[in-house]
Amino acid sequence: MVKCKVTECNSNSRANGFCNKHHLRMRNTGTTDDGPKAHASLEQRFWKKIQKTDYCWTWIGTRKPNQYGAIQSGSRVSKTLLAHRVSYEIHKGKIPVGMVVMHSCDNPSCVNPEHLSLGTHKENTADMIAKGRKVNVPVYGEKNGKSRLNLTQVKYIKGCDKTNASLARELNVSVNCIRGVRIGRTWKTTT
Repeated sequence: MVKCKVTECNSNSRANGFCNKHHLRMRNTGTTDDGPKAHASLEQRFWKKIQKTDYCWTWIGTRKPNQYGAIQSGSRVSKTLLAHRVSYEIHKGKIPVGMVVMHSCDNPSCVNPEHLSLGTHKENTADMIAKGRKVNVPVYGEKNGKSRLNLTQVKYIKGCDKTNASLARELNVSVNCIRGVRIGRTWKTTT
């Protein structure tokens, strides 16, 4: 029998001149060396997952259900990081606490630093609404298709001393509808 190509191994050769153990190690890691392999740095792994085009740099790695790219931190206690935030930190520096990274291109899988900027949650939401990307912009008052009351009735409810039940019967709505107006759950403003 022929011995394994690895000099310190005395096992018999099985595949490509290696014993079974060294053959599998070579196939899986590209080397016959044993022991833990150093993982590539976060930045090295980041660059392997990008497809650059003229405009956006599309993340081709793992994506979350909301289409934002995701990458593991690679530390012992690995956590999932958002790819666009990693891109921002690689190119522009640390992200201050409480800030979000906004996309000017509105493409959640884009990691092009030219399309990324910092903002607050409020600014990000305002940007989303201004661009018409918020699906469920709330409609208040009489403009809400589910509203059973009008502004005159709401003012009457808020200024009346009658019980919720008696007002509900009078206005032909549920007691919960009256209660919602009075506690401010619905019809927050009456002007």
